[in-house]
Amino acid sequence: MSTAVVTRERVHVLDGIRGLAIVLVLLSHTWIVTPANDLRSNPPLWWLFSSGNFAVSIFFVVSGFLATQGMLRAIEATGTLRFGVVFLRRWIRISAHVYPLVIAVLALTAIDTNMAVYQQNDTRSSAWAILTYTWSGYIRKHTLEARPDLGHLWYVGADIWVIGLILVLAFLLGRRRPLFFAALAAILVVVMIYRPHVYETEGLHNALTRIQTRADGLLWGAMTAVALPWVSEKLTPYARQLQWASSLLLLPLMVAVNDPARYFGWTGQLLNLDLAVFVIATALVRGGAVSTFWSWKPLVTLGRYSLVLYIWHYPIFWYFSRNYLDSSWQFRAAISYLLTFVVAFASQRLIERPVTRWLASPGWRALDHGIVPALGTLARDRSSWMAKWRSSRAEASTDPVDPELSDTEFGDVSDSSRS
Repeated sequence: MSTAVVTRERVHVLDGIRGLAIVLVLLSHTWIVTPANDLRSNPPLWWLFSSGNFAVSIFFVVSGFLATQGMLRAIEATGTLRFGVVFLRRWIRISAHVYPLVIAVLALTAIDTNMAVYQQNDTRSSAWAILTYTWSGYIRKHTLEARPDLGHLWYVGADIWVIGLILVLAFLLGRRRPLFFAALAAILVVVMIYRPHVYETEGLHNALTRIQTRADGLLWGAMTAVALPWVSEKLTPYARQLQWASSLLLLPLMVAVNDPARYFGWTGQLLNLDLAVFVIATALVRGGAVSTFWSWKPLVTLGRYSLVLYIWHYPIFWYFSRNYLDSSWQFRAAISYLLTFVVAFASQRLIERPVTRWLASPGWRALDHGIVPALGTLARDRSSWMAKWRSSRAEASTDPVDPELSDTEFGDVSDSSRS
């Protein structure tokens, strides 16, 4: 059974809904630099400024879907899945942004006297936990010692390890899709039971920071990717209506899961189900008013920048909240948002794009077929580079080029590099 391919047009829609999600995340953390808690008396505004958990569910369902679909396509193309290659690729993809942030925080803490406010926190241990993606466990056990301005990075640890679990299942069961789906469903049932239990017995802090209690969205997304080819034929005639319905349901669900008890209860799973339906409908529908709305360029752009915005905004907000206490909250908010977008833009251009191109290079793609083909591709790339370098040197030289050398060395290497 072939994997249904999500075209670039449909990816724009998924980027659009992620654009909405990152806006809600930024708004939900605005309390750090503004008196946002005063908005409790105005429910519509309060829902808008406190829907971070709702936004995280969007990120996780879409991320689980796209990551699992990539795994299934790799299995179809090569007959297997290179577990180490796929996991390393995702580690690099995320760490390319997380590690520079940690380095920046360590450097700023060392040189900026205003960072003395964090002297009671264990910055080194916090940094190590983040770099090893064990941050969720550390902030549960060492709440007072953990750096508060990096608390949001539990999210990337959850992504790394849950996607890693899905990758193990895809490696073992990817060619037996019914078993793959059943394994995902069984784990999801356990998570759905465990989530409210942790919330009721350990409180909101542990429920928010445990990877096991936040794995549900990624599992829903993975199951959606596995099931898409099975349901596509039956649901395609109704895809437009399903996309409308699932989009309209997002608003009441955002209000409903604003209550943590509902978010960690069955209402939170209803949100995941609605997002799964939205993803399926988006994969099956062509055009339409809903797709046009979610493909609105500002939303799509925000969605593409969502990872870097998420990673950098929180410590920037905390920095200005702690070091500019004498300034008005309007100034703190404006400068925090401005710097966040500037840093995100720079990170996207200087880190995200080069890393993405590198991970999409022929050498990395060849690893999907094994180490030997990858070494062959690497050798051809090196030969091609050497040929171009030698050719440029020959052209720059005042001495005439030896025709035999040109025909044999340059010619043969160039031909092999094109094959």
